[in-house]
Amino acid sequence: MTHPGSHEATYGIGAVARLTGIPLNSLRAWERRYALVAPRRGEGNQRQYTHDDIVRLQIIKQLVDHGHAISTVATLDDASLRERLELHRDSARSAGTAAAAAPAAPSRVLVYGDALPFLIDAWREELLPLEIIGTSTSYAEFEQRACAERPEVLVVEWPALDPDAPARWSKLQSLAGVRRLVVVYGFAPAAQIARLQRDGVVALRAPLTAATLREACRVDQAPAAALQAAVLAAVAAASDVPIPLRRFDSKTLAAVANLPTGIRCECPHHLADLLFRVTAFETYSADCESRNERDAALHAHLHRVAGQARALLEDALEHLMVCEEIDLSVYS
Repeated sequence: MTHPGSHEATYGIGAVARLTGIPLNSLRAWERRYALVAPRRGEGNQRQYTHDDIVRLQIIKQLVDHGHAISTVATLDDASLRERLELHRDSARSAGTAAAAAPAAPSRVLVYGDALPFLIDAWREELLPLEIIGTSTSYAEFEQRACAERPEVLVVEWPALDPDAPARWSKLQSLAGVRRLVVVYGFAPAAQIARLQRDGVVALRAPLTAATLREACRVDQAPAAALQAAVLAAVAAASDVPIPLRRFDSKTLAAVANLPTGIRCECPHHLADLLFRVTAFETYSADCESRNERDAALHAHLHRVAGQARALLEDALEHLMVCEEIDLSVYS
């Protein structure tokens, strides 16, 4: 969206989490503790991030993945952050030069998307040896350039896959003589992902790293097995059910935990205690500072499972209160 009074495009916190790879809860926690960026406030007081904010967060995420503590990089200015990241890139380039035997010719890549082109600008050096011949936020322009410049690889960012999109891409791929099509998506039915794979399309769920995109675009080799595993994991994650909202606040649970022991059993006490513990773990897993993508995925999974377990225990407590003829509303 474009912020009122400005022509600069801005992005909501959900889009930023997807584009940077920083889990939502970590992003909120990092902002609260370290003031990484200063997002604007849009309608309904919702955070709105600029392109510069996204690039800064992306660099910080990469440094954290390289082993830097978030507390040591959060307060650095943009120049210092880029300097630190450049040290890692120099090291990686040196290692790659020493190990390279016969480097393959770079793949020529054309990119379309809403936010991905901006990330590509920040990833230019990390995407080497790919040759990014252009990026576009206009799909009509993207189609024209594909047919005129005939790249080897097309990268299409499509947040939500619609049923008609694959046929359109297939036609463009044929017209432009493209060797590989890479689709970066946010949400899609598992059946549609399977169809893309059958058609030879590399489907990557956002957020993705520069390294993942680089490997997916290399036409001198088949997509790595690790990318296929990532696709399967993304399909599984797409079917996750939402985390239920909390039904009993701490005040109500404390009242249940302190009910007189004259009732027929002490199960309300035990359930209240369990709910306190599970809720605490749910909060902990949500706020845990993830140091890399593997930790982020792990804690997101633990947070989701804890929320589902908490909802089941709330069902049990509600049923028990009905059976014991205890009105919880008086404690709310």
